[in-house]
Amino acid sequence: MTLQASVVICTYNRPAMLAAAVRSCLRDATWRGALFEVVIADNSRDGHAAPLVAALLAEGHPVRAVPASPPNISIARNAGLRAARAPLVAFLDDDLEVEPGWLDHFLDTMAATGADVAIGPVRPYFPGGAPAWDPHGTRFTRVLDQPTGATIPVQAGAGSGFVVSTASSIWRAATCFTDPAPFDPGFGASGGEDLDLFLRLAARGRRVVWCAEAGVRETIPASRTAGRYQVLRAYSGAQVYTAAAVRHSAAPRRQAAGIMARGAVQAGLGAAALPVAALLGVGGAGTARTMRALSLLASGCGKLTWWRKVPLYHLEKAQP
Repeated sequence: MTLQASVVICTYNRPAMLAAAVRSCLRDATWRGALFEVVIADNSRDGHAAPLVAALLAEGHPVRAVPASPPNISIARNAGLRAARAPLVAFLDDDLEVEPGWLDHFLDTMAATGADVAIGPVRPYFPGGAPAWDPHGTRFTRVLDQPTGATIPVQAGAGSGFVVSTASSIWRAATCFTDPAPFDPGFGASGGEDLDLFLRLAARGRRVVWCAEAGVRETIPASRTAGRYQVLRAYSGAQVYTAAAVRHSAAPRRQAAGIMARGAVQAGLGAAALPVAALLGVGGAGTARTMRALSLLASGCGKLTWWRKVPLYHLEKAQP
């Protein structure tokens, strides 16, 4: 039987989450016995994937680990790609668990559409409960209201509100990974390496589609719902968005000027909204208003300082 897909899972300082992600994939990725392998790109300093791989191999599971250093998400993704042996490569983050039939749905979508990439929905799971400022987890949910097979336009500033990412995705290796290092290490500490690649592929005419059934659940620890982290993430996200957009623009100076102008407006609106949010009171609704104002301010400032990207991944706390 032919190997149909390689599932690449990059990991950094989250051994327990990694174990849950890998076991979820092995247990639930396919209902019909599609042949796939799991490749763990271990970006941690202590090689924490090794004990897990040894245990899984003893159980007879097709799992391999490859070292990827120094810590840099792009280096990890590229290492996983080099080790992958199948014509289709799926990515799964180490804080995700797949819904039943995840890989089956991706394989069917790729076969039916002939697309180069398919992306699935990401829904949050809060072990400690959803934050008061976002009780429904809206900010952590990445779902498109589109049918499976719908084309996702990939262009900076498209205005859809949906952020393309590798989180739950499958790629045709022959058409997507033709560069020596598909994921740019220059984005490896800050994130945005996936947007950078998506924009590059869009310029080459590659097609990205939606797969509504290939869902995953993202574990959101309390540290990532804290206000300070969310503000930092909004700031960093705006920086990498701008950097990628400027890099792939036909008129980079004009693009940078336009985004920075929008950033200045956002920063001003966010700063003006903060005292209003404070006057409207505390509690869940008040905290939500404050978070929106802070995020708007941070996003605007990020667009204004996009060339000095914050190493967000290196600032995140290690998880058990």
